[in-house]
Amino acid sequence: MATFDHGRSPTRSWLGGDVAGTRLRWSGEALQISTVVVDVASIFVTLYAAVGIHLGFPMPDHMRSLGVTAAALFVTLMVITGGYRVVHLNHARRQVMRVAQAWGLTFFILAWIAFLIKVTDVFSRGAVSLWFAIGGLTLVTSHAICAKILARAYARGTLSHRRVAVIAVAEESGVRRICERLAHEGIEIAGFTALTPAEEIEAGEGAVRGEARAAEDVRRALARSRLDGVWIFASWQERRRVSELKAALAALPLAVHLFADHETEQMLARPMIRVGDLVALEIERAPLSRFDRACKRALDVTVASLALILLSPLMALTAIAIVVESGRPVLFRQHRKGFGARPFGILKFRSMTVRENGDTVVQASRDDVRVTRIGRMIRRTSIDELPQLVNVLKGDMSIVGPRPHAIAHDDYYDGLIASYALRQHVKPGITGWAQVRGLRGETREVEKMRARVEHDLWYIDNWSIWLDLRIILMTAFQVVFDDNAY
Repeated sequence: MATFDHGRSPTRSWLGGDVAGTRLRWSGEALQISTVVVDVASIFVTLYAAVGIHLGFPMPDHMRSLGVTAAALFVTLMVITGGYRVVHLNHARRQVMRVAQAWGLTFFILAWIAFLIKVTDVFSRGAVSLWFAIGGLTLVTSHAICAKILARAYARGTLSHRRVAVIAVAEESGVRRICERLAHEGIEIAGFTALTPAEEIEAGEGAVRGEARAAEDVRRALARSRLDGVWIFASWQERRRVSELKAALAALPLAVHLFADHETEQMLARPMIRVGDLVALEIERAPLSRFDRACKRALDVTVASLALILLSPLMALTAIAIVVESGRPVLFRQHRKGFGARPFGILKFRSMTVRENGDTVVQASRDDVRVTRIGRMIRRTSIDELPQLVNVLKGDMSIVGPRPHAIAHDDYYDGLIASYALRQHVKPGITGWAQVRGLRGETREVEKMRARVEHDLWYIDNWSIWLDLRIILMTAFQVVFDDNAY
């Protein structure tokens, strides 16, 4: 058992650095209050500046009232979104995003209120617009700079917002990581006790367990300085060890917190449901939540409807060209697997002289003799895929998603690639992440299909409405420049 007892930066002393002096300690509440004060001051200073530049002084009373309302709204929104939480104050990117969102929403709410009570003509549009720009820039910049300064002060060990005693049941490498992470989050470690798993120390006539020694270390640290609590880092599988530590620390007037190990942390991050008195944690999430599916469906219906209207002349000309060259049918229907492996009939403009739809389906290759002249052109420009907009409106497909393969190919690759079937956790798409990343066309080698599957699974894990819009735009550009379509 190794005990690290210090009031300096735990990271630097653990790593062998020579650290002099002690940390300047601010409570989390002090940091939050200071941030609020700076924000309110920034809002009023930029308001006075905007009004002075555009209208001159003195400031009208209604503009001063507007400043008070805006400050109150902004602070409230920052509190609601967690912008003032201590764990976020030293992260510049989080601060910039939360401040920008809160400031933009503040002005939206103010404009909506002014519209409802019909006072929009009272306020100077120029002054308000200038204030919105200057104020937003000032708030975003000040939060970003302060976050970087705060993060640097934490890392250097010159500032902390909490002082704790730490007990870690971990090997040396784990102890090092704990020290580094706490130091970078502004936590001062007043006493550190490291216990290796299942450790016992022989002393005197009997065995003095590590738990008792850890409690004694905490007691000494508390005698030297004020502590905000005791933090225990231990695997939740060591239930007996945790119970013994809890019992040993029960006599101390301190809050004791048990931090989750990596596996438990992942579990606790999952959503929870309650059924009466029963509680369950989600151990495997659905690919998309109900809200996500609703947003994606709304985008699908909107894009598919607009595309069908705008592209209907092109689709009509394509149908005529197919009939003139090779006769009917114009459309080709093939069985594919959709969401949850449910079969559906995918629609395409017929581009070949054959209509394979059985146990054996040969992929199209470059200069394939089965492809007609019109078929070669519409395949090259992806016009042959346009009838799948109808599949989207029917709900069988999505605009963006893993491309569906012939069922014969699904059965073949499912036996070669373990994660292949996971592609069917969302609806198949007309275009997809794999296609816009250059993995379109024939897949002769298994490695090409494996790469496509990896991209499809990345898309499912990282889906957002913005990613779908990005893929749609990338697809529009790729139609012109892609050489993998034939």
